[in-house]
Amino acid sequence: MAECTDPPLDINVSLPADSPPLDFLSFLEPFQDSPSLVDSLVPGADADPVRHMSFGPEQPDTDVSGLSFSQLLEDENDDIEEIIRKADPGLGPWNFTLPDEDSFNLRTPSISDNPPLPPESPEMLVLRFDKLTCGILSVKDGALENPWRTLIWPLAKDTPALRHAIFALTAFHSSKQNPHLRVQGVKYMRQSITGLVGQIQNMRADAALATSLALAFADTWDQHTRTCIQHLRGAKALMCQVIAAGMQGGVSDEELDRIRFLYNTWSYMDVIARLTSLDECGPQSWDSSIFDLPSDTVHDIDPLMGCATTLYPLMSRVAKLIQHVRKSSSNTVSVVAQAMELKALVEQWEPPHWFEPPDDPNSEVQHSIQVAHAYRWATLLYLHQAVPEIPSEPADELAKRVLILLATVPYTSRTTIIQMFPLLAAGSEVDTDDDRKWVLDRWTTIQSRLMLGGVDRCLEVLKEVWERRDAMNARRERQMAVSRRAESFSSGDGQKMSSSLPADFRKHSLNGSHKGPTGGRPGQPVSRIARRGSALASLENIEFERTVRGKLHWVNVMAEWGWEGGFDNY
Repeated sequence: MAECTDPPLDINVSLPADSPPLDFLSFLEPFQDSPSLVDSLVPGADADPVRHMSFGPEQPDTDVSGLSFSQLLEDENDDIEEIIRKADPGLGPWNFTLPDEDSFNLRTPSISDNPPLPPESPEMLVLRFDKLTCGILSVKDGALENPWRTLIWPLAKDTPALRHAIFALTAFHSSKQNPHLRVQGVKYMRQSITGLVGQIQNMRADAALATSLALAFADTWDQHTRTCIQHLRGAKALMCQVIAAGMQGGVSDEELDRIRFLYNTWSYMDVIARLTSLDECGPQSWDSSIFDLPSDTVHDIDPLMGCATTLYPLMSRVAKLIQHVRKSSSNTVSVVAQAMELKALVEQWEPPHWFEPPDDPNSEVQHSIQVAHAYRWATLLYLHQAVPEIPSEPADELAKRVLILLATVPYTSRTTIIQMFPLLAAGSEVDTDDDRKWVLDRWTTIQSRLMLGGVDRCLEVLKEVWERRDAMNARRERQMAVSRRAESFSSGDGQKMSSSLPADFRKHSLNGSHKGPTGGRPGQPVSRIARRGSALASLENIEFERTVRGKLHWVNVMAEWGWEGGFDNY
């Protein structure tokens, strides 16, 4: 059994005494082929009859044929994301109608045959969650391969706190289009937190963990809150209990899949949060060996980590070291040694050899592999900017590697949802108009797919970094021009003054001393001096202001603006 060294929470999740470990999942019905999420919203609703509803803006004068929610889930060609974005704002809210009298047991005498539903209604939020929000929480979004549908939503049917967290998540996701939904998102978030605090003693551990993670996502998607780390700390304590229960054995494949998904989601969010924030969740204190897979296994692409699942433990160590560097004024020998060790490990990392191809036509294995390598080089770039004492390629060369990898991934790929960190880290280093245009185009693609305020904030940070660096370069060029003019003036006067001096005296005095061309000690081999000079150059190829302690680095712009954790979501 895993040993958990975390201090006990004020509120503890307890499993029923008469339940075997993780038997708390057995009472849920299996997630059938593309069932209606709305059908499971209200307990007691009959899931067998097909629920007919029209989909789209309300058009009272048009006879709209019925369409089942299950058919909507199965329709791979129905690109709802594009329909939503391109819809005419004048057509009103995105509604569906319920011609069936007893649909969802919501029939009342005042409801007409085709009643419009407000966007904040549970039914509409469920629909948005399924057709929009699930798609930005996973790089693979086939009908049966998105864990938010297949593993998490079934828990929400009997867990109000989780259901409200999902509603909050969905409302915040749609609030950029409909600002009114932010108010509803805050309301549902409060209800979820209240329910979690009040019912956690009786909640299943995995449901409580899923609720905490959904709240952490919702928090980062709301531009006005910054408590993601608190939710991750709570989720960490719950994760410890879930893994401990799983280590006792008797876990079904479905249950293990759910635990692995929750563990990977927490790990992803923890690493991404610490890449920008100085807050910490504390050390990992559990045995995750139940998730280990043989090297020759065919792996599944992780919804958020893609093909980089085995890279994230290294990224976690790098992020922790960079947090330490940002809190100190200089790098100790120990820090340099740790950075050198981590650099070697990240450089040697390779993704597993075999992956199961996703069903989603917009997500290919090669896309996720390219993005994984982009994360690897972006991590090396970030480490170099934190500990410039370690030998490294110049920052602009590392950035170029990242951008080339991202450029090989088409903008239509669903993996664009997880490209924010490498794009910001590498994009900050480009200085040519052509490269900056490509970076901005890729940000536009991410904005159109995610529709989150955090993407807009990161783009503002990127533009601020460019503006500061351009201003610094302009000042430097002006200073160099003034210096050249001064040197030219001084050189002219010096030549006039030295023209009457002996040739040997002029040779010694104008050069400062009588040295050979290498500036080394007499008799020292030129090749040895050249090697020494190139080694020193590799340690000094980055300016202080461009390091993580400098004002020209994106992480410090975030800190100055109070936007640390700017891409906690991605």
